[in-house]
Amino acid sequence: MARTTFPRFAAFFLAAGALVLAGCGGGYGEIYIEDEIVYEAFGDVEVDNQTDLGGTFEDMYGFEMAPAGTALWSGNLLPDLVFPGEIVYVGEFYEDFYDADADLDLGIISFFDILVEGGFTTTFEVF
Repeated sequence: MARTTFPRFAAFFLAAGALVLAGCGGGYGEIYIEDEIVYEAFGDVEVDNQTDLGGTFEDMYGFEMAPAGTALWSGNLLPDLVFPGEIVYVGEFYEDFYDADADLDLGIISFFDILVEGGFTTTFEVF
């Protein structure tokens, strides 16, 4: 009976497939194309102080973000006070899920697991 070489071919193809997969993938900060759609790994973030709609009229003096579930807080991202009705751009971030805290006159408003999508603007609306 002849000895089959199938296990040798299977091992070869599995190893070749692993090498091909290891070379795939894009990194943050790059623009890559998939099926004619351009993806960007960065998204813009802005904060909208809408306390004027709720009747409290609170100034926002702090806004910080961290990748969701981590303690890697950014520190205050606001250049100055954000008054009721104002929208402020706070920066460009890697596409990921983020937690955020908005510091207001009467307390802190927290956000959890908010997606900052690459190529888009994410607005944190503070009421």
